[in-house]
Amino acid sequence: MVAETSASSLIIEENKETPISNCNNNLKNSYHTTSLPFERNPSEKIETPEQSTTLLEKELSQLLVKLNIDNQVFYKDSIDKFISDCCAKLHEIWKSRCQSSEIAFKGLVCILEYCLVFPLIRYDAFEELINTIGFSSILFWKNTVPLVYESDLSTGTQYRDSLLFSLELYDVNNGKNKVRELYAAVPGMQQSLLGMHAKRFSERFKFIQHLRSRRCSKTVSSANSLSNEDICITDNDSSSDGPDLDQVPLEGGGLADIAQEKGRVINVSNAPPVSVSRRQSGSWEIKQGSGGLVACVDPVMSSDKENIWLANLGINVNSQNDNESVDGNQSSILPSTNSLGLPLIKQAKAGDVFHVLADDKKKEDDVEDPVERDMSLLNVLHDYNKSSYKLNPVIVTQDDYEAYYGGISNGLLWPALHNLPEYIVADYDNITILKSHWCAYVRVNYQFALNAARNSRQQDFIWIHDYHLMLTGQMMKSLDSSLEVGFFLHIPFQPPDNFMTKYRVVAEPIVRGILRFNKVGFQTHRDRQKYVDIVQKYITRVKISYDGVVDIFMVTYEGSTCSLGVFPVSIKNQDFIDIAKNITNIERSHNIKKEFASKCAPDGKLFFSVERFDYTKGIRQKLLAWKRYFEKYPDRIGKDTLFQVAVTNRRTVESYRNYQDTCMRIAQEINDTIKSDKYKEWQPVIFQTNGLNRKDLIAHYLAMDVGVVTPIKDGMNLVAKEMMICNSKATLVLSSGAGTEVQLTNAGLYNDNEKCYFRVEDINNTDEFANIFYQAASQSAEEVLCKGLKIKTFLMQHDIVEWSTSFLDPSWTHEVIRVSELKTLSDFYVLMEKTCKLRRQIVENILKGIALKSHFDISLKNAKETLEKSSVDEHFLLLKTESISLDGSCVIAKLDINDQLQELNKDIEFLRFIQSDNVNNVEEFVATLSKYHPISDEAFEEEVSNAVDILTEGDHFDHFFTDRDGTLKSYCCSYASSIQPAYSAVIQAQFARRCAQFCAIVTTAPLLNIGILNVSTMPEGYYVYGASGGREWYMNPSVQFKDSKIGHDELELLDSVFDKLEKIIELPEYEHLKWIGSGLQKHYGHITIACQDKNESISDSSSQKLLEIVKNIVNEIDPIEETLVATMDNIREIKICIKSDNCDLIFNKGNGIMLIKEKMGLKIHKGNILICGDAITDLPMLEEVLKISPKNVYTIWVTVDESLKTKVAEMCKMYGNEFYTFVSCPTVLLAAMAHATVRDIRIRPHILELDDYT
Repeated sequence: MVAETSASSLIIEENKETPISNCNNNLKNSYHTTSLPFERNPSEKIETPEQSTTLLEKELSQLLVKLNIDNQVFYKDSIDKFISDCCAKLHEIWKSRCQSSEIAFKGLVCILEYCLVFPLIRYDAFEELINTIGFSSILFWKNTVPLVYESDLSTGTQYRDSLLFSLELYDVNNGKNKVRELYAAVPGMQQSLLGMHAKRFSERFKFIQHLRSRRCSKTVSSANSLSNEDICITDNDSSSDGPDLDQVPLEGGGLADIAQEKGRVINVSNAPPVSVSRRQSGSWEIKQGSGGLVACVDPVMSSDKENIWLANLGINVNSQNDNESVDGNQSSILPSTNSLGLPLIKQAKAGDVFHVLADDKKKEDDVEDPVERDMSLLNVLHDYNKSSYKLNPVIVTQDDYEAYYGGISNGLLWPALHNLPEYIVADYDNITILKSHWCAYVRVNYQFALNAARNSRQQDFIWIHDYHLMLTGQMMKSLDSSLEVGFFLHIPFQPPDNFMTKYRVVAEPIVRGILRFNKVGFQTHRDRQKYVDIVQKYITRVKISYDGVVDIFMVTYEGSTCSLGVFPVSIKNQDFIDIAKNITNIERSHNIKKEFASKCAPDGKLFFSVERFDYTKGIRQKLLAWKRYFEKYPDRIGKDTLFQVAVTNRRTVESYRNYQDTCMRIAQEINDTIKSDKYKEWQPVIFQTNGLNRKDLIAHYLAMDVGVVTPIKDGMNLVAKEMMICNSKATLVLSSGAGTEVQLTNAGLYNDNEKCYFRVEDINNTDEFANIFYQAASQSAEEVLCKGLKIKTFLMQHDIVEWSTSFLDPSWTHEVIRVSELKTLSDFYVLMEKTCKLRRQIVENILKGIALKSHFDISLKNAKETLEKSSVDEHFLLLKTESISLDGSCVIAKLDINDQLQELNKDIEFLRFIQSDNVNNVEEFVATLSKYHPISDEAFEEEVSNAVDILTEGDHFDHFFTDRDGTLKSYCCSYASSIQPAYSAVIQAQFARRCAQFCAIVTTAPLLNIGILNVSTMPEGYYVYGASGGREWYMNPSVQFKDSKIGHDELELLDSVFDKLEKIIELPEYEHLKWIGSGLQKHYGHITIACQDKNESISDSSSQKLLEIVKNIVNEIDPIEETLVATMDNIREIKICIKSDNCDLIFNKGNGIMLIKEKMGLKIHKGNILICGDAITDLPMLEEVLKISPKNVYTIWVTVDESLKTKVAEMCKMYGNEFYTFVSCPTVLLAAMAHATVRDIRIRPHILELDDYT
């Protein structure tokens, strides 16, 4: 990240459009260079913007000449126009891949260097370059990033940070994700930025210790053990010195282990929970803070010492180092952090690294006083972190902080979100200043995001607070999309009508940025609704839905979904109650009451108000109304006093200073003009600008008769809650602008029948406000107590613990499957799709050794409950479809969901076992699968034993080919709901990792469009997929291929058949075929149409009739039967195939194996081969490999069909092979694979692949 010196002046200077002709006159005077961009010699250092502009013009002009382009065509109005035209032309030539492409690429690199050398003032040019590159960005970054790194390493430039920030700014301003493209092109950049290797090393070490502690039944000798102190964990991207963790011997182990460390809360806020000050001696002192944010969040943070709080301590770095001059192109870079989150800055000249927490002005040869050293901020923080949660500082440049905090945050966002546009800084009418400060806001947000990402693990929850950091969610997601990031807005969200237009450069990115959080909390429904309305109006391509059950909006934008909830913040009730009940404090309150009473009439009332001296608090309106109160009700003169505590802040800000002076002048005028002849010492207003400590504050709460909380707008305002918790005998006056008032209204405490407090609808209406004062003063003590107790009762039920617990509770977000009732077929498929996504997350976490999130188990149980709740006759669903019957009613689909219920139940049990401390957790889980065997527990154990014998005999398989449905996954009512269970995916993945080299799932299903990739939950890399019977293969998005022998004409014939079949299944007698089995599917090279469900409830005659219809269609499309053929390979589906090589042979799975053998050069004749299948369509796989290597084939068949068993046995015997066995169901095969994997781990512990755990 880059913060340039004299940024504002440079921006103003650069924005003056300089004619190219003027620049050309300087070309002959400029120094000569033969260096390439990013490869400048130290003597060719670029020190000024003018110098870099001249250099760019010269180099681009030379390149245009080489490209035979008349460069005069480009010399028009300004450098910006010149760059724009050059970008377009150079990109066009580069993309053409002609002989001149290399020259054109150099021109684009020149422009990139020009943008990065002074990124703050060259953003427009950078944006033009990125827009021009477009979809070529990954290729561009692959070629340019090495140049950037080389320059940084060899000459001390900081182009990498400039590039990263420029891309983040581009993404923020345009709602894009270009930085992810950079990471995709150069993964090492992301790893280096986040210190992934250091994290992984630390996690590996902890994981190994965890495994050893679980697996060792006795104390391990010190020679074979590891200690934390033996390893130095750094944040470098290079490998750290230390023990080879991959070679650590582990005692016998289980199939899968996950870390038992629970997730932490990473709290991120602008303000810290402490106050930091430096004594005269130079040592540092930290005191616990007492702000509203601290009160809200501290209970959560203090519950676990591993939690981390990231904040700015108010100690930042200057734009330039005091002891060194900084080169023009080496602007002060925002500091990165080490693995502990402590900031580091690398100085370009010195090349050394130092802690910014040290005294920057101390010379290197100065001897630091030992006492001062011990009391340095670093050591004080270290001591603080030992006794509490970890507090890590986020350091930024002082110039950036001032523009971010005093500028955009409090000069624009604070007044705007309170709907007080008159207090927005007038300077922001100047777009240049607005953009300049906006860049600072983005940079500081980026630094917070980077610190948070580097300190977080996948199981952690990152909690961002308030309007200062609204962009961090988007930035953290670009850094690591797996992080769970939440945001809570403590202030209102009520921007003025022109916010999205007048301040669009700020407003639109912020509204978009909020959508990048996983979940967002608002104080009131009013604020949330305002945000939703703005999103609907100004953000395109959003999908908004509302869930009334949990009261959340779900907004999907650009592939990510954000949940919007309402969480009224509260206070820690018991803390206030304890102080209020303290005898000393009660006596103090009596003394306060007596002191006021001694100066006024006996029936006088003490009105008390306390807040920050802020224009949002409505203090001026309150004082004017108080003056009007005595004018309208002169009988109250000499009786009532308003004690106003307005804690002065931000006096350096002109708008605040003017407002505060005005209010104090009004208060003085009231005291000067309103006096009592009888009570000479009485004053209508007592105005205090110093704060009260908590005990004194509560004593005043106890002494008051009327509490007044009347802000113009406030997110919540906890003062009102503090008042009523401490003193339910007091009257409460609230303005409609207070979030507390909205909450109490929604709770039914202010309605037509009963009003438990006084509401000021419009604080600018002084007459109405004065009337409310009078009513509050006139209320009887009995009525006050009755209403006060009702408010207190409500507040006691909704304290700060409920607020934080509710927000942190994962069950309210869109990520959690909630219990619902399934009414339509679409509802069912949506639910199963959600379980697929959930299971993928579970599998990924388990395979990486990451602790599982609590909502995984919640979601699985809710999905199972939803199916049970919606079913009839225990395991059947009756669901409405989109089809209409002859009588005009909806056709009802009847689905047997017994398989889905069983698999969900297995996964729920699996999560329970996998998270236990027992090293044999998965083995114990596998033992429970016996109850799902169709015959008996004994039969299960026998079959598992026989299958394990086969796998043990084979030991390790060089090639593993298997069918999926019926083999690894039991059949279910429809393919779209045939989601791979999490336990099955883990077992298969671990087996592939440990027991086989090349693993392939060969299935008749297509790849996509309700194909194998849609229902698989395994991460990529464990298996390759041969879909459409092995005619199309998928390894990863960049490696996939199809059978090239199928011609265009043949595919057109299949399309024609498919079109006609679609019409057939619209007929009433065949529409049920849409939702049984795989329905109607178009594969690559063939079509399938289901003709039987898993329970075989469809008559044979109906299936045969359908087969005849299909054959007639095929004959109609292909009359001479030259290309297509229709067959019924099994009782469940009819297949329409393309004949192989125009002969009667049909492409089968054996052909599929040969296809991938040829494409990938597989040496199937070498090593052992494992084949698994369940149907006659799988026999070609077995036959093909038996032909190649008959002695090395091992096969397990999942079937109870005796005729199929005979065919398998005879085929093996024909080739002299005896390594085969049969099991009754997929569960047995999975159990055997699990046992084989455990065996391999126990006999080969030294090859544990820990990379997969990180």
